[in-house]
Amino acid sequence: MKKLARYTGSALCAALLCIAASCGEKGFKIEGNVAGGDNEKILLEKADFSGYWAIVDSTRTDGKGNFKFTQPEQSGPEIYRLSLNDKFIYLPVDSTETLTVNTKKDAFGHDFTVEGSEQASRMAQFEKELLAFTPYIDNTDSLKSFKKHVYNQYMHDGKGQVMTYYILTKTIGDRVLFDPASDDYKYIVAVANSFNLYRPNDARTPYLVELAKAAQRHHNDQAGIHTVINAEEVTMLEIALDDENGKERKLSELVGKGKPVILAFTLMRDGTTPEINRQLAELYRSGRAEIYNVSPDRDQYGWKESAANLPWVTVLDPTAGQHKVFREYNVGTLPTFFIYNAAGELSGRAMSVKELREKL
Repeated sequence: MKKLARYTGSALCAALLCIAASCGEKGFKIEGNVAGGDNEKILLEKADFSGYWAIVDSTRTDGKGNFKFTQPEQSGPEIYRLSLNDKFIYLPVDSTETLTVNTKKDAFGHDFTVEGSEQASRMAQFEKELLAFTPYIDNTDSLKSFKKHVYNQYMHDGKGQVMTYYILTKTIGDRVLFDPASDDYKYIVAVANSFNLYRPNDARTPYLVELAKAAQRHHNDQAGIHTVINAEEVTMLEIALDDENGKERKLSELVGKGKPVILAFTLMRDGTTPEINRQLAELYRSGRAEIYNVSPDRDQYGWKESAANLPWVTVLDPTAGQHKVFREYNVGTLPTFFIYNAAGELSGRAMSVKELREKL
């Protein structure tokens, strides 16, 4: 006959705490109230990488309109939505947070509040602004101003937040809000760069990087390399960063001294870098141009070792790509190269050493 195990006071307490906390099981919750919604079916849907929405759970409101979803902890940030009668409330979910949604049955999808995370609250505000703007979407000037506002308000400091991906790929009917085949390329490049820096292992990052490259190429093809740089940017944009010896080196030390200068933005600690450096070395040894090389590497020690072996000026951006020079030169993908001519004028941009060689 098996004996029943006995709990000491402390062991029993620990067991009860384990049960109350589901033995350490973590997850996130989405709860709230739908005023006027008695026994209404609400779906919880999740977007996959291709934008397809799949139902992950469903529930019904109680007699007072209350509802709750509890889901297991996820590996990374995702976009979910609540669905009621083909109307939707979109929610970014990160980690183990609890989001609280309050709305009305007859206003579901356009009049609601979200609490629990700053990102979710900001995304709710974006949805409301987008809904209010939609009737004016065919007005070109208004649309341009709206997108600029959206980027500055919700995406500029996103640092790889899933909300910025959602907004960037948002569709309105059968059209995208941010069009890669337009001047919107600069917003796409900025978001891709942010994901590349803050979420390099996110499944969305490779897609955004490729989208940014395609948008940049399309812009270059349409505008021509000389119009990629705005007229007001033709004069030299100064850079002053430290080299591998800790000495400040300025771009102006090289530019305008009677010889072309290649301004190279590259990662020093990257699998493609040795070949890029080999090709740059050929140009440098030919005497055709000086080189000023900016790198946003996170591994500063590794960067220093690599930079010490190069004969041209190499400097490190200690903010890993968030320095103002990346914004001033509109650098969204690496490598990117610029050419200052012998007179010190910014005269070209290239995305590869081959293209750079052709422009020199």
